[in-house]
Amino acid sequence: YGKIDFLMGFIIGLKAFTAAVIGGIGNLRGAVLGAIVLGLLESFGGAYLGSEWRDVFAFGFLILFLTVRPTGLLGERVTERV
Repeated sequence: YGKIDFLMGFIIGLKAFTAAVIGGIGNLRGAVLGAIVLGLLESFGGAYLGSEWRDVFAFGFLILFLTVRPTGLLGERVTERV
């Protein structure tokens, strides 16, 4: 590309973190499953409304998903003992 910028990998890193959160933090299989779900969502969402809306689908889904299941797809439910 001829140019190096310090923000070159920012969106990629943010989407990798999003995939890990969707799958469940600390669970490798969950992170892979989250990446597949995120990729399919971006692909189908971009096909219907245009590719410029891919990031909106990704982060909007993250917000909605965390309100329903905050531990992720394969995350464990943690109970506190008093």
